[in-house]
Amino acid sequence: LQRITRLARLMRLTRLIKIVTQMRSPFWIWFKRQRGSRIINLSGTLAWVIHILACGWYVCAALHDNQGDTWVARRTVDGAGEISLLERSPFDQWIQSVYFIMTVFTTVGFGDMSAMTNGEIVYVCFTMLVGAVVHSLIVGEVICTLTSNDEKRLFVQDKKELVEAFAQHMELSDGAAAEMSSWVSMNARLWMSKKYNRDQMKELIV
Repeated sequence: LQRITRLARLMRLTRLIKIVTQMRSPFWIWFKRQRGSRIINLSGTLAWVIHILACGWYVCAALHDNQGDTWVARRTVDGAGEISLLERSPFDQWIQSVYFIMTVFTTVGFGDMSAMTNGEIVYVCFTMLVGAVVHSLIVGEVICTLTSNDEKRLFVQDKKELVEAFAQHMELSDGAAAEMSSWVSMNARLWMSKKYNRDQMKELIV
C-alpha cells in the first residue's frame, strides 16, 4: 500500500514537471508578455487577497466567546431586519464578508456593516492598512502595464512607417515591402525592451 501511495505521488510530481516545462515554452512566454494576461494575473491576485482577508474577518467573529456580539449576529439579511446572518449558511456569511472587505478596499464604506468589538476594530484597522498598500500597488501595476504597451505600440508604428517610406523611396515590390513590414512588427517590441539612451550612455562612459 505504501508503494502504491509513493507511485501516486511520483505521478503527480511528473505532471508538475510537465506543467513547469510547458510554462517555459515560447508560447507561454509570449502569453505572459501580453497586456491582457498581466491584467488578469493582477486581478486574480487582488481577488485572492480579498478572499484571505474575508476569511480572516469571518474567523475574527468565530473567535469571540459571545457570538451575539459579533458582526455576523448584527448583520440582518432580510428587509424587516429579523433574520440574522448567523442563521444563514457559511456561503452566505462568506459572501457578506467579501462584500465588507471590498467596501474597505475601495474606501466606499456604506456603513451597513461595521466593527464594534475590540477584536473587530483591530482587524479592520489591519485590513485598511493592507488594503491601502495592495490596492495602490495593483492599480499602479495596471496603469504601468497599459502605458508601457501604448509606448511599445507607438514605437512599432513609428518603425513600420519608416520602413514603408523606405520601400516607397526605393520602389520596392509590394511583396518585399510587406515582408519587411512584417519583420519589423515582429522584432520592434524586442528593440523597444532593449533600447537605451545614447546620450546617457555617452555621459556614463565619458
